[in-house]
Amino acid sequence: AFKMLFRHRGGYPHFKNRHSLRQSYTGRSTCKVLARRRMQLPKLGSIRTSRTGLVGDAKIKRYTVSYEPTGRYYLSLQVETEVNQLPEMHQSVGLDMGLADLVISSDGVKYGTFNAEWLEKQAVRWQRKYARRRYLAQCQVWKWNHNRFEHLEELDDYSNWQRARVNKARCQKRIANKRRDYLHKLTTDLVRNYDVIVIEDLKTKNLQKNHHMARSIANASWYQFRAMLEYKCAWYGRQLVVVKPDYTS
Repeated sequence: AFKMLFRHRGGYPHFKNRHSLRQSYTGRSTCKVLARRRMQLPKLGSIRTSRTGLVGDAKIKRYTVSYEPTGRYYLSLQVETEVNQLPEMHQSVGLDMGLADLVISSDGVKYGTFNAEWLEKQAVRWQRKYARRRYLAQCQVWKWNHNRFEHLEELDDYSNWQRARVNKARCQKRIANKRRDYLHKLTTDLVRNYDVIVIEDLKTKNLQKNHHMARSIANASWYQFRAMLEYKCAWYGRQLVVVKPDYTS
């Protein structure tokens, strides 16, 4: 791609993938930690990163470099390490998932639902701006390209709607990050305090057919909550029991 660039046959190489809409690539070559916030990757060389101190002596198996709509690059590492088992607490708990409260334990403890009302308003605001600016840019492209054959414009030539697209994506990403952080803290606290955790087997896809509750169910992220509990219980030697949702409230 760079040879074509220097021969004036194209522009800078773009980050793309023909198989997936997610722009990323994965490698198994050797990569190592050079210093604090510094890593060595194949082909890319030394790059600036964060949280390299958490890798420690773990063996790096795979790495993934991804480019997100927010305009930022992320490095994900798959490592092989030993996980220390947690001490036995001799406690068990049953969890009832809902919408008013995300989780109510059999001990009577209530964990509230995730709330990002201000960020959601910002995301809706930028979504409206993005749609309006893209439509106006598209109208300008149609007007300019009408009866012109030498110099044709493209939609990407207008950067105003692209800035709105990036701001919209960043607001949505912040909501997703805050939700994931909240679920991580909640599931980690449950795994540390209980040896046996009983949850109900909810069919989220079927429940979302009710359009009056679909948005609240999607915001609760019951499936992600269950997935986190499953792999954390497997890591730390806890037992996760899944039962039918009948008569569990």
